[in-house]
Amino acid sequence: MTDAAVRIILARQLDEPFDSRRQHARSVRRGAEIRVAHGAYVAAGTWQALDPRSRYLVRTRAVAETRLHRPVLSHQSAAALHGLPSLGEWPRGVHITAGRAAGGRSSGDIIRHSAKLTDDDVVEVDGLLVTSVARTVLDLAIAEPLLGSVTALDRALHVDRRRATPPLVTIDAIWRSYANRMPFRGHVRARDAIEFAVPDADSPLESVSRVNMRAIGCPRPELQARFDDYRGLIGFSEFYWEGHKLVGEADGRSKYVDPRYRHGRTLEQVLLDEKARADRIRALGLGISRWGWEIGVHPDLLARHLADAGLPLGHHW
Repeated sequence: MTDAAVRIILARQLDEPFDSRRQHARSVRRGAEIRVAHGAYVAAGTWQALDPRSRYLVRTRAVAETRLHRPVLSHQSAAALHGLPSLGEWPRGVHITAGRAAGGRSSGDIIRHSAKLTDDDVVEVDGLLVTSVARTVLDLAIAEPLLGSVTALDRALHVDRRRATPPLVTIDAIWRSYANRMPFRGHVRARDAIEFAVPDADSPLESVSRVNMRAIGCPRPELQARFDDYRGLIGFSEFYWEGHKLVGEADGRSKYVDPRYRHGRTLEQVLLDEKARADRIRALGLGISRWGWEIGVHPDLLARHLADAGLPLGHHW
């Protein structure tokens, strides 16, 4: 079940508000319903069937639908609606941005931001007002640590290898949003994240690994390098250090369990194909270093891992 198919029960729409509010409060205490926002409920069974992102989207929609005036959802809330990734758990709080004249403070599950919004900064997604992709990634670049903001920026800019799917936003649109908002606190931090973002990262783990590579000072890698042998195309690697004859592979679980990446293959076939690919790359005289989230997200572990693979550290990007 997706979040869009979830029925949210709104207390303000009930025919008998007093009795019905008490009834839903009892249902929450019994565990039959989940209170997802003030005056908004969802059946417990429905809630349990949702993944973390869908649960957050339901909370976001519930908050939006219980406001007297249509709010503009922003930051992580807008990111979720645009399909951008989040590192770690999705937050509980729903982010809303309004002009300074609107006033109001953060309270309960609502996090308010006071900032100027232009017409170009606001779009409609599934009937909700949301900051545009350009404005959303800019807000994240200002507010989030580099790991999170670069991951969102990379995904927004991503262009698949066949050019079949356009990016969610162009780099020019992001820079226009940046210029229109100037001056603002955090512009240096945001500029660093935007300048570091690339359209070549295929996964959040690649983005996280690249940020930490710069932090530990390993040589700057070539991204999505192509490899061929006498049989033709072998494939593309996430990272490649030509001078050190080393290929880097950020292997997240999605490569093996997500149907989008398995292309109808069984897990056994995916593993066999990966082994054959690695053998062909090694036959070119190259080494391969692989790591997962448990290493890529920690700079000290990634440093030790890549140093063991023969990469020198201490470079400045």
